[in-house]
Amino acid sequence: MKKLIFIGAGIICLIIIVVACSRNKKETTPAHTKNGKILIVEYGDYKCPYCKKIEDNVMPIIKKDYIDTNRVEYQFINASFLGKDSLMGSRAGNAIQAIAPKEYLTFQKNIYAHQQEEKKHWITETLLDKEIDQLNISQKQKDRIKKEYKTKNSDAWKEAEKQKKLTKENHIQSVPTVFINGKKVEDPYKVKEWKQYL
Repeated sequence: MKKLIFIGAGIICLIIIVVACSRNKKETTPAHTKNGKILIVEYGDYKCPYCKKIEDNVMPIIKKDYIDTNRVEYQFINASFLGKDSLMGSRAGNAIQAIAPKEYLTFQKNIYAHQQEEKKHWITETLLDKEIDQLNISQKQKDRIKKEYKTKNSDAWKEAEKQKKLTKENHIQSVPTVFINGKKVEDPYKVKEWKQYL
């Protein structure tokens, strides 16, 4: 009987330790790219007004000084926290990244420029198609992008689900969350906070 009580107490202690450790998981992201470039990973949502602040105030400088000069690799992981239309926007962004990657940041900037109240369903196929049509790419690419983001189980759909899963697995609780070479930028609204890791 004493042996069973001892084993039971040990199991209970083990369960308590496992549960306590699982609650203290930190947000994580890959530290660097495969080619050794500095890696910027931004978790965001096109409907997030705080993410738009980064797009408007920080990204123009980061793009000009670091992305356009090929000094960093930038990845936007769409958390799609804010509704089904966020997920649709993510699919369109993923299709552009796959088919016309050089135009992705233009698309991202333009979608944020259309941002409305986050509770409103404003990311629509009409808006996305209009923004895709504005990109500096061939009509064939535009048609491929539209088909890709609208087709269930396409690579763009799968990537959107993968990004949602990554957000959860990496314990991202809110957006925007930015990592540079695996280090979290504590105040992503200030360029100087980004530059200390660049």
